[in-house]
Amino acid sequence: MFSDADTYFAILLAVQIAILAVLGVQSFMRHRARSRARQNYTDMTHVARLALASEITASVAHKVTQPLSSILADVETAQLLLNRKEPDLAAVRDLLADVRKEDLRANRFVDSMRLPMRKHELQFERVDVNELIAEVLSMVLPDALRRKVAIQSTLEPGLPRIPADRLQLQQVLLNLVDNALEAMEHTPARQRRLLVCTELHDDENVKVVVLDSGAGIDPTQAPRLFDSFFTTKSDRLGLGLSMARAIVHMHGGEIWAERRPSGGAAFMFTVPLSQKNEPAPDRTRAVTN
Repeated sequence: MFSDADTYFAILLAVQIAILAVLGVQSFMRHRARSRARQNYTDMTHVARLALASEITASVAHKVTQPLSSILADVETAQLLLNRKEPDLAAVRDLLADVRKEDLRANRFVDSMRLPMRKHELQFERVDVNELIAEVLSMVLPDALRRKVAIQSTLEPGLPRIPADRLQLQQVLLNLVDNALEAMEHTPARQRRLLVCTELHDDENVKVVVLDSGAGIDPTQAPRLFDSFFTTKSDRLGLGLSMARAIVHMHGGEIWAERRPSGGAAFMFTVPLSQKNEPAPDRTRAVTN
């Protein structure tokens, strides 16, 4: 017969074996859970990369296809004109000028895609902001005509030249104007108006305002407007406004959006009359007038 000590020892041994078995099962389950988590993370990362690549491809296709299609149409028209017995050389020159504009437009977009991925040292020069706006509006005029958008500008005369990187500031204006044109996609054609204004904001800053007559800013989305990869369009990358913010901040200015009581949105930014290095905070607020 087993003594009480033997019985106690056997029970204790069984309990220890059971505990070890439970611990072993738990360790195995944890290991398997970690393996599954690693696999899920790998799968999700892969899917995210594919989604990002797809979004980049869609964005590039959208922005580059338009100027390429316009270039092709202009070249074909020029060929027809040149094949006439008496070619209209003036019309051909106009078409070549349009081809150059569309080529520059595609190049600017490709450069803007590279901007977040490279370190860029600003090349400051004294820039006439009114002159720069006139250039940008001239660039987007063919697109505005295609979209049936009327373009207007109210530029304060005699503004001081501002220290700025001309190409970078041009990119900010192009992004804001392109967004304004797209915002009016569902607006009745007779109501599609784009207005660009400049003014001396105070003794230290020049202010640029881009107004559209689109659907306006959704209050729930307003705080994220300038976030990287935030977009309300399924075929957009969501980098335009975040790049605009980064460029304005590098110039020492600030950029913000406002809701227009009459409908549409107002995007505006300031650039100081003297160079600053400190960034300025974003603001999203309601228009009071």
